[in-house]
Order: sequence, then C-alpha cells, then structure tokens
Amino acid sequence: MRHGIYWRDTEAVVPGPPLRQDVACDVAVIGAGYTGLWTAHFLKQADPGLSVHLLEMDYAGAGASGHNDGFVTPTIGHSLHGVVRRWGPERAAEAYAAVGRSIMEIGRFCDKNAVDAELERTGFHMVATSPWQVRRLEHDRALAALVGTRSLPEIARGADARDVIGSPAILAAMPSGGALINPHRLARGLARVVTEQGAVIHERTRAHQIYQDGGRYRIRTDHATVSADKVLVATDAYQHTFPMFRRASLPIWSYALVTEPLTDAQLARVHWPRREGFVESRNFIVFGRLTADNRILFGGGPAPYRPGRDMDESRWIHDRDVERFLLDAFHRYFPVWTDVRVSHSYGGCIGVTRDLVPHVGRHRTGLYYAHGYCGNGIATTHTASKALRDLILDRDTPYARLPFVASGPHREAAFPVEPVTRVGAKALSAVLALQDRRPDLLRRTIV
Repeated sequence: MRHGIYWRDTEAVVPGPPLRQDVACDVAVIGAGYTGLWTAHFLKQADPGLSVHLLEMDYAGAGASGHNDGFVTPTIGHSLHGVVRRWGPERAAEAYAAVGRSIMEIGRFCDKNAVDAELERTGFHMVATSPWQVRRLEHDRALAALVGTRSLPEIARGADARDVIGSPAILAAMPSGGALINPHRLARGLARVVTEQGAVIHERTRAHQIYQDGGRYRIRTDHATVSADKVLVATDAYQHTFPMFRRASLPIWSYALVTEPLTDAQLARVHWPRREGFVESRNFIVFGRLTADNRILFGGGPAPYRPGRDMDESRWIHDRDVERFLLDAFHRYFPVWTDVRVSHSYGGCIGVTRDLVPHVGRHRTGLYYAHGYCGNGIATTHTASKALRDLILDRDTPYARLPFVASGPHREAAFPVEPVTRVGAKALSAVLALQDRRPDLLRRTIV
C-alpha cells in the first residue's frame, strides 16, 4: 500500500521553471488550481489581449483540484440544506441552475479541447444504509422540490436500490445529475489550454507577500516581483496563508483508499451496470466510485482539522484511524471483495468556510478571492470563475449576482482565533459523528 495520491500516477508532471525576472501584467492570479485556471481561461476568452500571469507554488493542479475524488456534482458547499438555509429557496435555485450548466460545459470543454480527463457522464446516487438516512434522502428530495427542480428524482428502495449498485448495505438510492472524472488530468488539460490561450503559468513560484505600491499591486515571490492592476487569490485550502484571509477558511483533511484494478471476475461479483458513483447520506459522508481502469476509490469518513491549520503532507497524508474506518466501511458495502487489495491510502486538504458555502468576491483591500468549496468544487469552481471574470472586468451579469458572490468590498464571517477554532472544530466533529452513530439522539439536520 502506498501513501501517495493515486491520480498523480495517471499522468506524469514535470513542473515548469520558477519565475526569476520581474514581470508586469493586467491580472495576476495566485494559485493554478481549478479556480485560477478557469478564471484565466474565461478572461482570455473575453479579452484575448489581456495579460494574465498565474503563480503556483508547485505545479498546476497540485492541490485539491488534482487530488479530489472526481465527483462532478451540482452540490454547492457542503449540502443543499445549508444552501437553502443560508440564502433561501429562490436564490438557491439560481445558484444550482448555474452550477448545473457548468457540469455540461465542462464536458463540452473536454470534447472541444481534446482533454482526456476520463469523463464518464454517469451521474451519481445519494444512498442510505439506515432508516434515518432514508429520511435524509426524503428531506433532500423535498428541498429539491422547494428550489424548483424540474424533474424530481425518485427514491429507489430495497431491491430496486440494489439494482443500481449491488451492495447489501444500501437500503435506498436517489439519483443526481453529474459525472465522474480524473481530476488530475482535467487540471493538466486545463493548464495546457490556458497556456495555448496566451496566459503564463509560473510553476514552482510561491507568492510570499501582496502589497500595494504606486496604485498597483505587487506580489513578492522567491526570486522576482510581479506587478499587476488586479490580483486574484485563488488558493482555497491555502487561503489562510495570506494575512487578509487568515480566518476566512480552514483546511480540513479528507481521505480516500484506492484498490488495485479489479479483474473481470471480481467486477462480476457486484451488480453495478451504469458505473455511477455513490455518496452515503450522512454528516461525514462515505463515497465510492469506479475509476477508468476499474479500481474502486472509496473515501470520506472522519474529516479532521489539524491544530494551527497544519497542512504538512509528510505528516498527515496517512491517518491510520481514518484508514481503518474506510476499510471497515468498504467491506460493509462490498463483503464479496475481501480479496481486493488496496494500493493507495492518502489524504489532502479541502477549504471550508464558517457557513459551509463558498465565498467569492472582492476583498476590502481590492483583492479578488474565491475559497471554501467544502470538497465539492469541480463544477462550482467553473461557475465561480465566470463570476470572477465578470467582477474583474467590472461587468454586471447574472454570474456576478449569484448568491455566493459579493460584488463589492465585503467582510465574510470569520473563524475565531486559536485555540478557540481547534476546540470548536473538535466539538462540532464530535456532535456530527454522534449523530451519524445515534441519529435518535439528535434528529435535527445540523449541516
């Protein structure tokens, strides 16, 4: 078993050279993940003459964009429940319609630009393994009706649910639109397209400081300085490394296991005809999917916060307790696959905001920002980047008025200082875990 991210094995990367000479540009983007890359793409589409430079401390797509689990879903932030509670059903409907369009547009982008991201337009299912989780599915279906979903999904139960995914653990299943993708290959393909458009990506170039001088922004890196009229900070889980966003988001660790490729005989043991992914309806979700080479990716479970916003991959890429939880859950879902070996066990950080929805907008310092996708960013980053394009170009459009977008200088809800954050995160995790184990003790939906 390797404690390394599986997706990185599917396409080798040789990072480009670091920036070593001062440059000036119209727009500087810090972070070459999905948000930074999509924003550069849309800016160059809108104005090909615009000078756009991206600064990336590793390689394009090295962060959460390239190591997530590849579910392209309409989910915004943590859950539909949180979005409706935060903005109300009408505004939530606007946001979900925009993200739904992004799902289709990502597929068209891959087709048009020959990006082999192993896209499978299968959608996914929310599944229930207990009566309480069945009630959560029913609640989510009612919320979908509230936000005006045109074709309400039906909840399959019992044998009908297991006809979708042949797991003895599944009691009910509700379909959702979406797709499965190789997130690393999508990020690398997007980086190629952005470069072909004329944007410049400086890999192995860490942004250490942002300051204003003479009416322009200046970004200090290891070897050079970038000056720009406008700056977008698009580092999501790393957003806290910049002082103005220190308390805007938290890096939370998310873990997964990936098996060796299944043989045809092993695959035949489980009825899974359409290969859609699944997500268990609980606070600390459990999810599974097939990869293009017929491995099983299985993840979720406890999502720890490391005190002091510790993101040290060498220390935390492996968590023995979470690994044990996931192995137990995998065998609960698929007891016929006890002979399937796990090849990769790993974790990485996602960015989470205090209200569990993404924050996009213009900071009071004039910097543009986007963070807090809560692990559901593949489609939402595409939508958010259209909003960022319009904000940066000073356009009043429906994207710039989406509910998770702040069009003017804005102060978002902040996390408290340490050690209050550490204590609060631990307490909330304990309550959510207790509800997953004993829903009879706490029936109200918390997140």
